Amino acid sequence: MGESTIKSSVSQTAIMREKSKVNLKALCVSNRKNKFYYPKSIPKERGPAANYVSVCLSFLFFSIDFFTSELTTTKIIYLYTSGVLLSVFLQLLHRLILMIEEYHHLASRYENSFMVLIKYSLYFWPRVWMATFLCFIYWTFYICTHNSLNINANFWRLALFLTPTVYFIGINLHLYACSLTDSLWIEENNGLDYGSGMAYSFFHGYLNLVLKKTGMEDKNLKELMQDYEDKNKVKFAIYKLFILIPKSLTCFVSLKNEYSPSIDESSSLPEKTITVAGVQNRVYKNAVYKIIADKNRKTYVSAEYATPLKTFKDVFEKNGDHSEFYKKHKKDIILQFYLTLKTVLESNGLSEFCELIYFEDSYQDEDGQTRYYDVGKVILARLKELKRNREKNY
Repeated sequence: MGESTIKSSVSQTAIMREKSKVNLKALCVSNRKNKFYYPKSIPKERGPAANYVSVCLSFLFFSIDFFTSELTTTKIIYLYTSGVLLSVFLQLLHRLILMIEEYHHLASRYENSFMVLIKYSLYFWPRVWMATFLCFIYWTFYICTHNSLNINANFWRLALFLTPTVYFIGINLHLYACSLTDSLWIEENNGLDYGSGMAYSFFHGYLNLVLKKTGMEDKNLKELMQDYEDKNKVKFAIYKLFILIPKSLTCFVSLKNEYSPSIDESSSLPEKTITVAGVQNRVYKNAVYKIIADKNRKTYVSAEYATPLKTFKDVFEKNGDHSEFYKKHKKDIILQFYLTLKTVLESNGLSEFCELIYFEDSYQDEDGQTRYYDVGKVILARLKELKRNREKNY
């Protein structure tokens, strides 16, 4: 054996030992007492800091104007309420312009109903209506009690011509378009983003079928796992299906691979046969793995990768029309997939049968090569956490 080979072997052993000391629990997103905890390398939900700063700046600018202006307090408030009403009016006018094109799609998009089109086009959040109503009340009061026309002509020029012109130029230039606004839109969790769509499809097209009593066997996941225990004389660590959500989106063919020596394959759970969407007797089955823990003790679990993530990775790696967009926002999309799937499982009462593990799965070694953490140890770390949580609840 050459000297370089020996050095390489020693280096790999050192790396494995160093990585074995990593706190695997800290690699995973966890939910304790209804609060999410994220590893530093995994993006978390944004806080309200930007909103707070915006409110503070608005108050600061208003205060400076208020204390330095020679106008009366009532007139200053009148001008600001006029500005709010003008903003709402311009937004309303823009939507009416959009309706001109949408009217040509009345039958195909809006059930051939003009009222449906109006509902879709002119919807505002309740707080917008409230702010508009309050501003309109004050604005009307001021108009009725003062000579509102006795204002510098430049104000009317600014309000009636310059502001609308600049507003519509900004719209046509897509002034607000940037990657950050796209990212913020994804995080709004309106259900229309790619991540939420994947989560709903994964749940209703797969998890909802394999976890519940569905199919010819008419048994839920726990009952199928108990049948497996009786047949194979083994014991599962927990009656749950572990769904792995790796940050890198790397989904190996099997959890057993060169990076995960602690885990080995076992036979699958009993099959479920279900007829779905014209496919007769479609077969569903979940994988079983045995994890070699301390002292060669075997821990049996049912686990698999979240398969939509592999498809998603293929999408942005194949250089399609939207590949660059998806690649740029993959972290936002994965986060929404995780959050939405977790919410859907809980709202449907199936979180007791399924455990999501969103985790940092890779690292760079000393040579700059990408390597992956042992998923068997990641699952064991989550099992220990679940056990501690159960003990605290008793």
